[in-house]
Amino acid sequence: MSKSITRRSFIKGSTVLGASSILGGSVVGWAQKLAFAEGKVEIASVKGADYFKSTIKAVEILGGMGKFVPKQSKVGLLINSPWEHPGSYVKPEITLAVIQMCRDAGAKEIGVFKSLGDAYWRRSALSAKFPDEVKSIRSLEREYTEVSIPRGRALKKAEIAKGLLDCDVLINIPIAKDHAGTRFTGTMKNMMGATSYSTNQFFHSGSGARGYYEDVEFLSQCIADVNLVRKPDLCIVDGTEVITTNGPQGPGKMIKPQKVFAGVDRVAVDVYGANLRGVKGEEVRTTQMAHTHGLGEIHLTRLRIQEVTL
Repeated sequence: MSKSITRRSFIKGSTVLGASSILGGSVVGWAQKLAFAEGKVEIASVKGADYFKSTIKAVEILGGMGKFVPKQSKVGLLINSPWEHPGSYVKPEITLAVIQMCRDAGAKEIGVFKSLGDAYWRRSALSAKFPDEVKSIRSLEREYTEVSIPRGRALKKAEIAKGLLDCDVLINIPIAKDHAGTRFTGTMKNMMGATSYSTNQFFHSGSGARGYYEDVEFLSQCIADVNLVRKPDLCIVDGTEVITTNGPQGPGKMIKPQKVFAGVDRVAVDVYGANLRGVKGEEVRTTQMAHTHGLGEIHLTRLRIQEVTL
């Protein structure tokens, strides 16, 4: 039998790997070795109790932060942090790891679009060990500017934080949790954190809906549309301890997958995150609509996913 590898056998091996990753299993043998040898990893998922180390490992698998953050660049971090109940906000350990990696990569400036505040940092004892990282964060320009969205289907214009448009590198850092309206909050839903109050309200009531989640179809389309404004350079998602009910603010029923995962394809990352908390990601309307926009891959079996346990 010939030992040569055909293109068909390679594709088949990659598909098996992706399917196994979705189910949380492990693949050994030729399929796994072949997929990683022949192509880059597109989603890196790391499980472990040390969320700081897991975050660093996930980015290392993708090639390291230097691959995404050029020296002397201005980095904007879009962090889902305003809520207070456990499982509703990104763990400070993850944020600290991202800041440290950006600093090590030579970033000139690292900023956030919403001030994190002392209350956020007090949620983790690790914050006291990284005073320089905490102090290095600045608030990016909160003034909003109106941008047109020609390809938008429900949203034709939006007021976006200038800082998001001006930064050299955008890193989207959401938490993979429940949402009472869209069923799932991930990278694409997190973009609402960079929109003005009036734009945010339009998402919920622009169709004439009276209730906050009365028209989920319109809300989902607006979320997909606003993601046309700018593509994140990297997505790093908190899948460590998340609420599966009463999102986005909680409190709610908790699960603890203890995973931090990362990738560039926001649609694929959201599908993976939704699957992680028991929702079929490819059936979430925001991911379907974003996929229709051409923003990413909705079928995880077409991607190379590497899962690691620390």
